[in-house]
Amino acid sequence: MNNARDWITTGPLVLFFFLAGIELRAELIDGAFKKKFSFLIPFFAALGGMALPAIIYFLIARSNGAPTSAWGIPMATDLPLALLALSLLAKSISKRIRGFLLALAIADDIASIIIVALVYHHHIDLLRLLISALLILAFWRCAPRSPYVALLIGLIAWGIFKDSGVHPTVIGVLLGLCVNHNESKWLVSRLTPVINYLVIPAFIITTLWIPWDLNLALLTSPIVIALVLARLIGKPLGIWLFARIAMRSLRQDVITSADLYLVGLMGTIGLSVSMLFANLAELGQNLNGALLGVLITLPAAILLIAINAQILKVSRIQERNQGY
Repeated sequence: MNNARDWITTGPLVLFFFLAGIELRAELIDGAFKKKFSFLIPFFAALGGMALPAIIYFLIARSNGAPTSAWGIPMATDLPLALLALSLLAKSISKRIRGFLLALAIADDIASIIIVALVYHHHIDLLRLLISALLILAFWRCAPRSPYVALLIGLIAWGIFKDSGVHPTVIGVLLGLCVNHNESKWLVSRLTPVINYLVIPAFIITTLWIPWDLNLALLTSPIVIALVLARLIGKPLGIWLFARIAMRSLRQDVITSADLYLVGLMGTIGLSVSMLFANLAELGQNLNGALLGVLITLPAAILLIAINAQILKVSRIQERNQGY
């Protein structure tokens, strides 16, 4: 199953991030972030959503005896699962906040990958990165005129990039950003069903298919308590606080405070990248506690998202009724 998981995350999941890159470009050109520097707001929110959970975890771990090396686990957001939760639990308001969540989660994923590469000293092949950059430039130039040539270039770039030491989902985003906005509808319509019904379910199954060794005693272990509190409190608070600061500084209200809080709750959904941090943190006997902490936050986050989405829906209905 490890081989299947690696294949999914380095192959088909790149398609998901390619589509995310296309959607992000649309938001930058015609959507919520077309105003100057407005794209900085979700990126700054992502920074807060990563920093605050890490700080909260570290402080709790110092006081309750949990391993401090696990500070990276509560930071990460899983973009596929966050967007899936948004589409299932907040259908009536997803159009308002999807762009913000998309930009935030992409920034979060890329920052997490960079942290893994720098902190855990993964080997970075600079030559492969340089060649990939040149191929991305060629893809950008060829895409409008010769889509089949661009496809070949994109596949070659992915093949080179995936062994560079940086996770290949990054090149998916970069290639998606290079696709011409006016010509992207055909790609989106073809890729969306494949990603929604094949790629994301396979990603979830292979991520959860690991050897669990759990017991009830772990529920009250220091690392579980620290991880759950850090993620469920630090993630939404960090996203909300840093985004509000950024909007006030730039004087651009790209999202309401209520919608922003829902985005913050979406950010608490973390799975595969959090488990990667857990495996890299050398936790020893605390590893199962760390995995349980990650797993517990999923249903808790989903419940909070569903409740908040329903409250927002009722609130908007009341606002419309009062308007009449």
